[in-house]
Amino acid sequence: CISPLTANAPTHGDTFDYHIDADPLQVPPSPWADIYGRYPNRSKGKPRFVSCLLYLNDEWDAEEWGGPTRFLDPPTQEVYDVMPKPGRCVIMDQDVSHTVVAPNEEAGRSRPRYSLVWKLILHPTEEGQDMDLACGRKGLWPDPLVVGSANEMPLF
Repeated sequence: CISPLTANAPTHGDTFDYHIDADPLQVPPSPWADIYGRYPNRSKGKPRFVSCLLYLNDEWDAEEWGGPTRFLDPPTQEVYDVMPKPGRCVIMDQDVSHTVVAPNEEAGRSRPRYSLVWKLILHPTEEGQDMDLACGRKGLWPDPLVVGSANEMPLF
């Protein structure tokens, strides 16, 4: 069973591996797979697996203490760091490789970088609907950041 909520509190010296939160192409045999099948995330007309990452510290000096979330594009090995900022919210597809980077030595072991990850599934309400992350409100949200090999692919 996968928890829909995950809390992180890394401190200096902790290590983490790259991972994905979920991938509808890799779901195990289940009632979900019986109904929706296995499919690439971001497929039109199919539920889209996304995660909402929220940085929780009241104060965080990212330049001094570090602690980013690091995203990896496996085909190109390109990485992109999102630095923690109090209240920052990152919406990402669950099939994107990422890792927690522990705060650096200046943060010390007594200053964890707190975050909460909420795993969501966006369900289409119409056949063939594009489950874009702006939810039909383009212009109110920043354009998505496309990294590495994703620059060469159409955005479903």
